[in-house]
Amino acid sequence: MSSQSKAIYLQASILAFTLASLNCNAQLGQQNNNRLQRFLEESSIVNFEEIKSDAVGQILKHNVYYITRKTKNTFDTSKTHEDKFIVLDTGETIVHFECLNDNTLLPKFLSLIRDDFILDPQTAPLFEDLLDIIYPIEEWKIDKREIVQKNGKWYFLRDAYFRSKQGFEVTLDSDGKIIAICYKMKWDEPDGS
Repeated sequence: MSSQSKAIYLQASILAFTLASLNCNAQLGQQNNNRLQRFLEESSIVNFEEIKSDAVGQILKHNVYYITRKTKNTFDTSKTHEDKFIVLDTGETIVHFECLNDNTLLPKFLSLIRDDFILDPQTAPLFEDLLDIIYPIEEWKIDKREIVQKNGKWYFLRDAYFRSKQGFEVTLDSDGKIIAICYKMKWDEPDGS
């Protein structure tokens, strides 16, 4: 399981635990509720930090935050478990970016891009920087990144297996505005390209 898959599994587990604890709260007495809340507060440390970058400022409509949640005192050990994730604050709600699976359309990500952002050869490296922030890749994969423009689409490739590459396929309108983003698990590079 990749580290990103583990992180996603961990986020889902924390969400399920939180939802289950909320449901249980309705069934527990106030004293039990207070003890459990105090235990969670004493056992959890949450930090968040705004990600300030040219990529975020020039491409996205809203601020992006990096959240770290450390949980200790679980399973009667002194070990600390750490979750890390990235969210966007719309000013009204906190939004998670979509999880990447096989071939994944990313309409939520698309809706967060500024209306005046134009993807072209000058801004493509900036868009790649944004992808590195929102969907970070392991250090050892950095040299696998590649930007390809072909047939009215941009490909921000992130990994390679044999002759097949995977990454983001970005479709543009005739003015260079992004109209679709998809994560593709397989992009076969034609011979001679």
